[in-house]
Amino acid sequence: MFGHTLLVRSEFFSDGAGYERDEFMATQRLPGRPASLLPRATCPHCWHRFPPEESLWVSAHPDLDDDDVVTPRGQRRFLPTRITATGHALDIRGEVCHHLACPRCHLTIVRALLELDPLIFSILGAPGSGKSYYLAASIWQLRRVLGTQFQIAFGDADPSANRMLNQYEETLFLNNQRDQPVALPKTEKEGDLYQSVVLGGRPVLFPKPFVFSIRPQPDHPLSRHARALSRAFCLYDNAGEHFMPGEESSSNPGTQHLTVSRALLFLFDPTQHHEFREAVASQTDDPQMGEQGWNFRQDRILLEAESRIRALTGLPQSQRDKRPLIIVVTKHDAWRSLTGGSHLDPDWFIRTSRSGRCALDVARIAETSEQIRSLMLKYAPEVVSAADGFSSDVTYLPVSALGRGPELVEEAETRFAIRPRDVKPVWAEVPLLYALQRTVPGLIPSYSGRGRMKARLHTAEGPQG
Repeated sequence: MFGHTLLVRSEFFSDGAGYERDEFMATQRLPGRPASLLPRATCPHCWHRFPPEESLWVSAHPDLDDDDVVTPRGQRRFLPTRITATGHALDIRGEVCHHLACPRCHLTIVRALLELDPLIFSILGAPGSGKSYYLAASIWQLRRVLGTQFQIAFGDADPSANRMLNQYEETLFLNNQRDQPVALPKTEKEGDLYQSVVLGGRPVLFPKPFVFSIRPQPDHPLSRHARALSRAFCLYDNAGEHFMPGEESSSNPGTQHLTVSRALLFLFDPTQHHEFREAVASQTDDPQMGEQGWNFRQDRILLEAESRIRALTGLPQSQRDKRPLIIVVTKHDAWRSLTGGSHLDPDWFIRTSRSGRCALDVARIAETSEQIRSLMLKYAPEVVSAADGFSSDVTYLPVSALGRGPELVEEAETRFAIRPRDVKPVWAEVPLLYALQRTVPGLIPSYSGRGRMKARLHTAEGPQG
C-alpha cells in the first residue's frame, strides 16, 4: 500500500542531552507512497521506530485469530499482497482489513501515528497522587480551551484506545447523578491500561497510550504551517508503583516512554507530605490533610526516573536533562492557605489582545513558578533538590483537578469521593498547555510580558512570523 522510501543521506546524532535520533536529510518518495506519511513512525506501545510501509495489517476474518505475539492470541498480523481500490489490505480469506499494527510488538496503531509527528509527554507520580483525576480534568479542559481560545483542533485519534480516559471524563463531568459521590478507580500495575505481548519468547507488559490529534484550525495565526505543527499526542497513566525502585524490568518496561517523551510532568501531592500536612492541618477541612491521609517520600519517584533515564540513554552524571520538567503541585484547594488563602484565577494564564487573539501568559507562569518553588523549598526541599539535579529546565505549577477537596466515604474503594456537581478544575490544563508551548514552537501563541504576543514557527531556515 505504502510503496517505499529511498534514503539518500542520513545522519545519526546526539542532541546534547543523551538522546539520539535519525535525521533524514533528503528522501526520494517512490510511486505508491503517499507524501503525507512520515519517513519513520513511532509505535506508542513499545516505542519502536519503523518506516510506515513496514506496518502490519490486522486480519479481519474471524478464523484468522492465531497471532502468536499478542496475548491472548489475537487476529493475525500480516504484510499485504492484495490491496483494494481504497487502499485497504485483504487478508487471505478475502476480508477487507481496517486496522494497522506495529511490526515489532504487533499492537494496533492508528494511522495518525504514521502521518503526524509523535508528541509524547510522560506523567509520573507516587501511588495515590491523583494521576487519573489529573489526566481526566486536564484533557477535559484542553478539549474546551484549545479550540475556543487557541484555534487548535483537539480530539481522540483513537477513541478505542482512549476508552478508559473517556470513562473518567464522563464520570466526573457528564454524570447524570450529579449529587452521587463518585471515585475513579486506582490505576493498577496490570489490567485495562496495559497490554501483554510475547517478545523473544517471554511475556512483556506495555502500557496503553492515550492518543490524540492536534491540528491548527484555519483561523490559527500559523494555519499555513498546519502540517508542520500538527501532532499525534500521546499520554500514559502508569500506576505509581511502576515508578518505584526495582519495578522496571525487561518484561515490564512500562515507563520507558520517559526516554522518548518531549516533556516530563511530575505530580507532587502535598497531602502525602508530612510538612505540608502539618502546616495546613488547622486551616483546611480536606480529609486528605487530616488523620485519614498518609505520607510518602515522593522525591524517590524523581530520583528513580532520573536513574532510569541515565541508564537507558547514557546521559552522563555531569549533565542534566534539557527537556522541560514541570512539577505539578496538585490539590491546591487543600493547601492554598500557604499562598495567602486566595483561589487561583482560572483565566489568569491567558492574555487576550485587542484583536481577540489569546496567548499563554508565560511571564505570569514564570512568576507563579518562582512563588511555588519558594514554597517547596520551605516545606519539601528534597523534591526541589531532586528536580534541580535531574533537569536544567524546571517549572512549578499549582493545580486543582477537582476544585475542592473530596469527601470521606468509607464504602468507597479509595475512601475518598467527589460529587460531580462540585467538580470545577482550576489550572488543570495549564501544565499541558505550557508543555505544548515549549515543545511545539508556534502552536500555542505566547505573551512574555513585553507588550507583544508571539506565534513563531521555528524551522531549519529560522523563525517565521
